[in-house]
Amino acid sequence: MIYRSYKKNLRCFIIVAMLAAALSSASFATQTTKHLAIGVDFRQDINTDSTCALVTNVITVDTDNRNAKLKAALAGDFVCEEGLSKGREAVSALTGRKGALLGVNADYFPFTGDPLGVCIVDGELVSEPYGSRVAMAVSKNGMVTFDKPRQSASLTLTGGASRQIDGINRGRETNQVVLYTETFAASTQTKYKGTEIVLKSDDLPVRVGKDIKFTVVDVKADAINTPIPKGGAVLSAGGPAAWFLKQNLKPGDSLNIRFDIKSDICYDWTQVDQAVGGGPWLVKDGKESVDFADEGFSVSFACARHPRTAAGLTSDNKLLLVTVDGRQSISGGLSLNELASLMKRLGAVNAINLDGGGSTTLSIKGIVINSPSGGAQRQVADALLIFADQTPAAELAKLAISGIGSEIAVGEGAQLYLTWGDDSQMLTQEQLQRVVWGITNGIGFVNQQGYFTPTRSGRGTITAFYGSQRISLGVTVISKKPETPVNPDLIPAEPSAPASSAGSELAEPELGTN
Repeated sequence: MIYRSYKKNLRCFIIVAMLAAALSSASFATQTTKHLAIGVDFRQDINTDSTCALVTNVITVDTDNRNAKLKAALAGDFVCEEGLSKGREAVSALTGRKGALLGVNADYFPFTGDPLGVCIVDGELVSEPYGSRVAMAVSKNGMVTFDKPRQSASLTLTGGASRQIDGINRGRETNQVVLYTETFAASTQTKYKGTEIVLKSDDLPVRVGKDIKFTVVDVKADAINTPIPKGGAVLSAGGPAAWFLKQNLKPGDSLNIRFDIKSDICYDWTQVDQAVGGGPWLVKDGKESVDFADEGFSVSFACARHPRTAAGLTSDNKLLLVTVDGRQSISGGLSLNELASLMKRLGAVNAINLDGGGSTTLSIKGIVINSPSGGAQRQVADALLIFADQTPAAELAKLAISGIGSEIAVGEGAQLYLTWGDDSQMLTQEQLQRVVWGITNGIGFVNQQGYFTPTRSGRGTITAFYGSQRISLGVTVISKKPETPVNPDLIPAEPSAPASSAGSELAEPELGTN
């Protein structure tokens, strides 16, 4: 087992070293920096080197500036709604619905829509920490901290008997006690029979370190999918834990519930206003530190190149939110070690990985800025949002997008322009610094210099923001333009090959797809 682990780690090291060498030798074809709002800046780096093409988006937020506010946001405002989405939502939809300046995807999740790790929204504990994974916390005064939180929760009966609570707002397993609040859904959505205690309280919502006094409204034995009352909660248990609740509680009884979070760095989680889970560590105290195995991630997850999302903090309290596109010809993605190196080069003294792959999304004002690997956005469980008032810009009359027709073929490219006024004036360089480009429906990628690369056939919309003005253009991408017919009479006949050379040429092998 030790030898096999050594071989895996050696293979990972070799792959990372080769990719890092390729990245270090490459130069960025385009680098664009834009000022989004007071305290919020945006930089896009695009490397077109065929050996390591890469699209990187970097948001920098001055956490000392009160104009910029960082918030965690729950998709759909519930953990697990009924229906196809199961409480998941696209980052762009969530960003636009909340009226945020920008948003990025946050924690991992099963497709029930439940954030896998800790989630705190406006002080309310929505989801508990997961295993030994690192998380990002924002205190009430806006300061960002990275920590490995651990849950410590219990219920105490009037007579003094107590029991551990295993979780909040997630699926219940055998011999577990889970508390479901209104933020979870309309009902517990439990599938296996257990004891479910309907509760009411004036102390809600649940906050870390806060004692909550509940009164029992009803005790339901052998219950499933119990409705969660307004202004209340449901305590659900299975196995021996169900017997404990059924034997010790009846309507009218009181009980106390408390959720605490223990810190890996002696951090006070009672002061946390927003938090999302993630993992693993990338940079810790100024040093690259990718502890993927300790946090339960596989070698292939760590060493392979994937789309990635990361969060970091500089020594002068600048928050870095970074997306790296991957699994595409325009951008191959990064390994975790490469991502750690990138975050350190960007100035992060502490940084963590967030969910990536098809989840990696950056949205500004409800439009998609990056190129999601699946073509369309993946709906996610939660996100990090930035709220900030933009610097006002005088409106431009008859602002329009030009440089492209209504139809373009996959693989072609088009430089887009913004014009305004009756005489279709071009924007000045100063005005262009205020323009943000984006796209919908996964038909391609438009960079922040306005160059559109169509990658998939279909109908989509290219959008540009200039200050508060939003300009959109519908575009149809076709698979391939029909080739001009060739007159066979104009093709000279090739000489016949001698019999001795028949079959001597090797056919070019077909390229497989993964």
